[in-house]
Order: sequence, then C-alpha cells, then structure tokens
Amino acid sequence: SLNNNMADLLVKKLTAEDFNAERYVQDLSHSSVGDLELRQQRQRIQHLAEETNAQLKKNVYMNYMQFIETAKEISYLESEMYQLSHLITEQKSLLTSLLELSVAGERGPGSAAQEMIEVNPQEVRKKRERENRKKLTGLLEKIEGCSHVMEVEDRYLVYDGDLVELNQDDYSALQRIHCYLLNDSLMIASWLSDRRGPVRYKFEVLYPLDQVLPVNIKDRGNTKNAFKVLIFPDTRVFMAPTAKSKQDWLDEIERTKANKVTVDKQKVERAHIHQKERQQSLSKEDSIDSNNPFAEEDDSLNPFQESQPPSIGPPEWVLELPEELDQAIAQRNFEDAVSLIDNGREYFDMAPKTPAFSEMRRALEGRVRGLVEVLQAELRVTPEKSLQGGPRAARRATTLLVHLNKSSQACELFLGHRGAILKAGLKRLRLEGKTVLYVRQLCSIFFHNMLETGREFTKAFPSNRSCTSAFVVWAHNEISNFASMFSRHVFTTQSSITTVAECISQADHHCQQLADIGLDLTFALHTLLLRDVEKWIRDGRDKMIEAVKLRGQEDTWKTLKFENKDQLNKFIEDMNDIGIANIQAYVMDELCVGLTNNSIQFSRAFLGYLEDVLRLYWPETEHLINGSLTALFSAQLRHCKSSLVEPLFKNEITTIRRNSAFLLDVVLTLGEHRYAEAVGRAHPSLPNLHSHHAALTGDAISAPTINKYESKFI
Repeated sequence: SLNNNMADLLVKKLTAEDFNAERYVQDLSHSSVGDLELRQQRQRIQHLAEETNAQLKKNVYMNYMQFIETAKEISYLESEMYQLSHLITEQKSLLTSLLELSVAGERGPGSAAQEMIEVNPQEVRKKRERENRKKLTGLLEKIEGCSHVMEVEDRYLVYDGDLVELNQDDYSALQRIHCYLLNDSLMIASWLSDRRGPVRYKFEVLYPLDQVLPVNIKDRGNTKNAFKVLIFPDTRVFMAPTAKSKQDWLDEIERTKANKVTVDKQKVERAHIHQKERQQSLSKEDSIDSNNPFAEEDDSLNPFQESQPPSIGPPEWVLELPEELDQAIAQRNFEDAVSLIDNGREYFDMAPKTPAFSEMRRALEGRVRGLVEVLQAELRVTPEKSLQGGPRAARRATTLLVHLNKSSQACELFLGHRGAILKAGLKRLRLEGKTVLYVRQLCSIFFHNMLETGREFTKAFPSNRSCTSAFVVWAHNEISNFASMFSRHVFTTQSSITTVAECISQADHHCQQLADIGLDLTFALHTLLLRDVEKWIRDGRDKMIEAVKLRGQEDTWKTLKFENKDQLNKFIEDMNDIGIANIQAYVMDELCVGLTNNSIQFSRAFLGYLEDVLRLYWPETEHLINGSLTALFSAQLRHCKSSLVEPLFKNEITTIRRNSAFLLDVVLTLGEHRYAEAVGRAHPSLPNLHSHHAALTGDAISAPTINKYESKFI
C-alpha cells in the first residue's frame, strides 16, 4: 500500500499543470542522500512510463475497435436509409396512381393521367436530359483535362456553381473551385487564375455519387454558408456564396443520389424482364421446331440426357457485391475487397452478356476505380503525411495495385514514396565533426535505403521489365543526387587526398553491397566523381613534388641522431608501422641512424600517397596514378643525383649513396610490392627506376638486404 501511495503521489506530481521537469530534477537531487535513492526514484519513473505506455496501447486498440464498429453501423444505416428512400418513392408512386383513378375506374378530367395523354413524361424527361447533356458539353469546353467525363453516354449535368474550398481544420480559404453535380458523380475543377480565354478551369477529380455524403455546417464566426462533403477517405469543406445556394447544393445532391438509386434498380429490373422475355421467345421457337418433322432430333426426349437447370438471375452475393465492396474499403480491409473483385470479375466473365449483367459489371468496375484511388493515396507523398514507415509500409498497397493490373502506377508511386523517404532521411543528416564521419552516415542512410528498395522492388515486381527499367532510371537519378551531396562535402579546399580516399572507399564498399542484389551503381558513381578524383590525384602529386624540391634546397645530408634510446625505439616503431620492418640495419651506433631526415620524410609521404591513390584506383584513373607515382619517385632520385655532383656535399658522398640505396632497395621495392598486391599486376614503369641503382649507389656501399616487406596500411 505504501508503494501504491508513493506511485499515486508521483503521478499527481508529474501530471500537475505547473509541473517543471528541470525544477523537479533539481529538488530531487538536493533532497536525495546517495545514489541509491536516485536509482529507486528512477525505477519508479520507468515503471510509471511502462504502465502509461501499456495503457496508451490499450486505449488505442479500444478506440480502433470502436472505430471499426462505428464504420459497420454507418454502413448498415446507409443501407437502411437507401431502402427507406426507395420505399417512400414507391409509396408516392402508388398514391399518385390511386388519386388519378376515379371511383368508376375511369381517368378523371384534369388529372395527371389525363395530362399524360397529351404530354408524354418520358419524352419530356429525355428532352430535359438531352438539354442538360448539351449544356454539360458546353461547360466542359471551359475545363482543361476532362474529356474522359463525356465517355459515359447517359451522363448529364444536374447542377453547378462556384464554391470556395476551405481548410477543414481552421476553415481558412484554400482555393476557388467550380463544382459540377452530374447524375452519377460529382466533379470538381480548380480555377486557373493566370489563364485567359475560354478555358478557365482545370479538372481536379471526379467522385462517384455513391461515395458522396453532404453534411451541413452551422454558421460560426466568419464562416458562413459552409458545408462538408464526406468522400472516403477524404473530407472536403466548401463555402457557397449565399445561404440559398448552400441549401440548393445539399438538396440537389441528396435528390440526385436518391434518383440514381431508383434508376439503377429500374435498370436491373428491366434487364431481368428482358432476360425473361428472351427466354420465353426461345422456348416458343423450340416448341415450333418440335412440330417440324424435318427438324433435328431433340435431345430433350433422350432419357439419358442430363437435365439442364432452369436459368435464374444472379445470386444474392452478386447483388450485394457493391455494398460489400464499399464496406470493405471503408474498413480498410483492402485484401478482402480485392478478393471480392476477383470473384465478381470471374462471375461476370462467365455470365451472359445481357444489359443487366453489363450494368452490374460497370458498377463493379466503378468500385475498382475507387479502390485504386484509395491504394494510390496510401503511396502518394503529401507534406502532411508521415514518412516514418519503411518499405514494408508500402508493400501492401503496391502488391494490391499490381494484382489489380495497375503495375505502372504502382511502380511510379512506390519509387516516389521511397524517394521521399530517402530525401527526408538525408535532410535530417547534420554536418557534425569530421568529413569522414559525415560521409559514413551519408553512405549508410543512402545505400541502406537503396538496398531495401531494391529488395522490396524485386518482391513486388518480380517479372515486369518495364517496371525494372523505371527502377534503373530512378536509381541512376538518386545516385546522381547522392554524388552531388558527396562532392559538396568531400571535395573542399580543407580536404586532403587521404580524406578523399577514405570517403570514396566508404562509398565503393556500399556500392558493392548493392551489386550483390544485382544493382551495380559503381560505374555510375565513378563517372560522376571522376573529374574531382583526377583533380585531387594531380593536386596531391604536384604538392608532394613541390615539397621534394623545397626539402632538397634545405637538405644538408646529415644523418639522424637521437637524444636517448626511447626516441630511437619510437622511430623504429614508426617505420615498422609504414611497412619498413628492417630499419635496424641502418642504425650506425646506439643513437645514430645512417639516413637523413629528408629521406625519411619522403618515404613516409610516398608510401602514404601510394596507399591513398590505390584506394582511388579505377580503370579510368589507372594511367594517371601510374604516371603520378613514377613522377614523384623520379623527383626524389633527381635530388640524390644532383647532390652527388654538388661540390658542397663532396664529404657526404657515402651518406648520399646509402640513402639512395635505401630509397631504391627498400622504399621503391616496398611500393612495387604494395601496388602489385592491391592491383593484381606489376606497375608498368616503377621497376625501370632500378636502372639508376649503379649510378646512385656505386660499388663502395652495398645496400642492405631486405628479407621481408610488411604492408601494414589501414
């Protein structure tokens, strides 16, 4: 009970309106004695956080279940409202018929039936529809991109007008639109403010009337004459110019929806009647043929012939298919919806080609288009949409779109979705610390996304060549964007060739991982980076050759002398690190080494430059790297050769020859070995430099034999 009281007290503190986290932590640290009490307090807060998280998950699940139940109830209520509307329409027709009949059964004068003799209402209705269709044709000439609207033959205009679309959160004005209420759909066109001429609007969307539900909005503040239209999964809010116009829109939409339900049912009934009449006519023809003595033998007289079942109308599940689809889409049971579509298509493919079945098939395809729009909205990237999901979040919608024969749209939206996720991930990347660390994070984010996208793509589009081509084009565009970001941060004036080589080595390593799944972007990346890489190789070579000249001007050919044994051991260890393992052969006495500082600095610089350029060794850079290595080593040999004939150094001839032998026998040989180890073949021109051995070393000094070369490069 004590623990429960403490937990309740902690909850009250943390949920207080004036709770300040920093002040709470300060008070807790001042009042606590030792770290044990702080640990206990931390455990209580962690336990409270776990309980809160569990309760939150439970509440989310309960709310989700309530949402599902509410969606089902709304669907049932909508179905009952449609049935009620149909019953009221039938009752109205029945009462009208009774009023038009007199007691004696004759039609009374002045009745509506008497007027029908003079004016046929069917003709009046058809004439009105033709006029409305002609009016719709004239209006559509003012709208850009709506030619497909007229493809439905019996589609005509019911009502239209200018509206202003509002933000559903704060009811601020978004855009000016023109809305068209058709007998089977609702079309919205946006106003082109910069357009002159007859075309003043651009087609935006066409909603099936079955999915449209108008809802009135009470006037509040500056928002007046507004109403919303519920169109799963969207909600759009409009504002009419006047209160009368708003009421007209609400009434016309409801009336047109009711008329559409009645017309659809009448079409199905007429189709059934037509089918029965056709069956009766066929049976009459069969009876006439049976009396013909020259007619072919009737198999129906054969007692062994299997009896054919009588032809009946569509099963109940086919009649309920549109409602089942609407319910499945509303509840986001997309897999069930696709299964229903497959069953419906299979049934209609086998069904006779009658007007009734054709009408039901068109209704099914209309639901298919609605489902496709919903699935495309799942993949479509919008500013307010979260992009936290990985590729598996898009797999569901992509797979279903492919199943519905929408592979090209699914591919485009899938790649756009993945591109947006990649862009968002790279946008969150911050340049902190060294360039190599930034590039490591950049490569990790980019290539991990590409790797996941490639794997998911092969699962979603396993054998679609056109989609594969689109993926390759998308990948090349993304690698181009990556190369641009890479170049901006790597190829700067502050970056050394070592930094550049390390960064490119990171990118090459990740490219190899992509090649393992069949997507090799190495060549594309090298092509994009080649110009900058060649520039850094040349700049590094030129700077080192210039350093050779400067050190040569200051070189006095004095051997190295150390103050103590520790400095000598540190020097030997450093030379071992760069691969020169037998440096002790050049130790003259306890603290003296028979090599000059110039030779040691050049050895370190040359071997370091060699390691860097080997990381940049591509077929495109091979010639430049080979020439740069030869030019760099030749510059140092020229310094040795000029020193041999310099009168100032006539007393240092022995030292010069010893250092020359060290460069040729140790450093050059080690460089050749490292080059062959990395490339797989010998350097074409470095071995030729050994021809200077006799001229530089003479016969007096024999170069030490290097028994082992160790490449200890990172």
